[in-house]
Amino acid sequence: MNPTIPISISGRHHPRLFEPLTVGKLRLANRLVMLPHGTSMVHDGGLTDEDIAYYEARARSGPAMLITGAAVVHRTSAIRSRKLVEPYNDAVLDGLRKRADAVHAHGVRIVGQIVHLGRELIGGEFDNAPLAPSPLRSPRDPFAPHELDTEQIAELVESFGASAANLKRTGHDGVEIHGAHGYLVGQFLSPATNRRSDAYGGDAERRLRFLREVNASIRRHCGDDFLLGLRLSADEEIADGMGVADTAKISRAIGDDGMTDYLSITLGTRGLYVKDATAPEATAARYAGIVRDACGLPIVVGQRITTPQVAEQVLEAGQADLIGMARSFIADPDWVRKAAAGEAQRIRPCIGLNQDCRAFAPHLHCAVNPAAGRESQPGFGKPRRAAGTRRVAVVGAGPAGLEASRVAAARGHDVTLFEATDGVGGQFIYSAAIPRRGEVKRIIDWLYGEVRRQRVRIELSTRIAGSADLEGRFDAVVVATGAVARPVEETPEMRSVVPWFDILANGAPAPGATGRAVLIDDGVGFWFTYGVAEALAKAGWRLTIATPSACIAGGMPAESTGPLLARLGQAGTTYRVLTELESCEPGMARLMNVTSGASEDVACDLIVLQTGRRSVDELYGRLRGGAIEAHAIGDCVAPRRISHAIFEGHRIGHAL
Repeated sequence: MNPTIPISISGRHHPRLFEPLTVGKLRLANRLVMLPHGTSMVHDGGLTDEDIAYYEARARSGPAMLITGAAVVHRTSAIRSRKLVEPYNDAVLDGLRKRADAVHAHGVRIVGQIVHLGRELIGGEFDNAPLAPSPLRSPRDPFAPHELDTEQIAELVESFGASAANLKRTGHDGVEIHGAHGYLVGQFLSPATNRRSDAYGGDAERRLRFLREVNASIRRHCGDDFLLGLRLSADEEIADGMGVADTAKISRAIGDDGMTDYLSITLGTRGLYVKDATAPEATAARYAGIVRDACGLPIVVGQRITTPQVAEQVLEAGQADLIGMARSFIADPDWVRKAAAGEAQRIRPCIGLNQDCRAFAPHLHCAVNPAAGRESQPGFGKPRRAAGTRRVAVVGAGPAGLEASRVAAARGHDVTLFEATDGVGGQFIYSAAIPRRGEVKRIIDWLYGEVRRQRVRIELSTRIAGSADLEGRFDAVVVATGAVARPVEETPEMRSVVPWFDILANGAPAPGATGRAVLIDDGVGFWFTYGVAEALAKAGWRLTIATPSACIAGGMPAESTGPLLARLGQAGTTYRVLTELESCEPGMARLMNVTSGASEDVACDLIVLQTGRRSVDELYGRLRGGAIEAHAIGDCVAPRRISHAIFEGHRIGHAL
């Protein structure tokens, strides 16, 4: 199905967002676009029913257009796992058609993004050598690529056109060339990666040739009535790479060529472009406005646009014509419907963790939305009414308890939420105390708002000690009492050591005489340590971070690591890997290399130790096997991350 009249949604709450727009020869119902992102729900290069269900769930809300995750145009860019869609392969076309039909059934346009990865291996194994305009190794991968000759270039140009034609055959409304993030088209455009001296390199005009030939190939295969877009990095954010002035010139030339219908503007290259919670809102909007002024083409902009208010402001400022979001649609597939209904406060927020949506273990998930990637599984998503009403006590108002309460109440149960302290959020609230990460508290605000909307009774400053506090009042209890930081060992040599949690709870002290602090990681390498490091650096301390791990920040999401280490580097932070604290005394930390046994004395005024966390599981131990049905979820089972807590809260809420 490919309707001629897209669905219409009232836009009285955000009028610019819900204005129609014609792009190329395609009429769009509003200004909201789901940006391309991979689901990894792909088998042998083809779509699975799970992938189709994922896209249909987002189409149901009514964005103007969905742009699908990048599909590779040639066998030389297919990874060994076959987890990228292969539109050049006739065997996968039925699945592509089925997905397009599912999206069109909701009156939404669908555009397929196509790519050749070039020299980028994206963390997977390839059966072919990487290819690039020049034999320059990507800093993210171990192998230098093969330099393309002109015959190979011509073959790849043709493959873009043939893949686009297959997308048109399967009912897609258009195609978007992935020219951003340092993949092959971007590699030809950028002076950092194109050192050729032939017709495809040497100056900006010749670096454009490959893209122009790809555009011409697609038009030759698909005609003028097929939407053709191009994604560009306005600033590659790498040494010698393209800046916004370069991209503005490229966009002007592409606009003058008259083959491209829109541009999608982003920032960064692989490893840098998925901006986390430390990046400002609408990160790329100013750059998009510069490109828009230069070329006159309709502009899509995304990156850290999570609320209708910010999206509306970007449109009002004339920085873009269309608002693109990826992670916001992962977090809440009903984003468009809620925005149109004036229920912005009910949109489940993307908080920019980059943990589950970028881990692909084994495919896309979301820290705040357990249903993402599980659209086809029972027991996830919109709660169904329970067969009968039960009286449910939830003990602990952290992320796990809040989600369990929300889902159980939505199913019709009579829920009371008990919290021993005077506020909700548990220890996750302290994550918002980390510099630049205050936004993560938005998920707690959303959960609290939803449980109040579901009329959950909330009893703060109420400690549940055992079954006597619950018997006769409840049919089931869900224990979500969380975890606490382990204390520092009470030994004489550890008296000068401060536990990591003290910095989060009380703030970083002012620097002492030397201004130097030593921070001891436990080898996990997650925000629990590196957030404390940022707090200390912001307070003015010069840090030495020691870890028994062989790498720095090894537990961090990849896209968060580079910006984090850049910030710490600017504060003068140094590192010791394969190192642990041997002993300490006032004014000195003795560090030991765990492989050689060699010791190093580091002068410092402050030693901060990552002690980890322990489960608060005593209540569950007292309730287990008693008269009331009892369940334990979240950190009181084992200390982990917010994604595990919300997942388990969601699951038990559906199961009760």
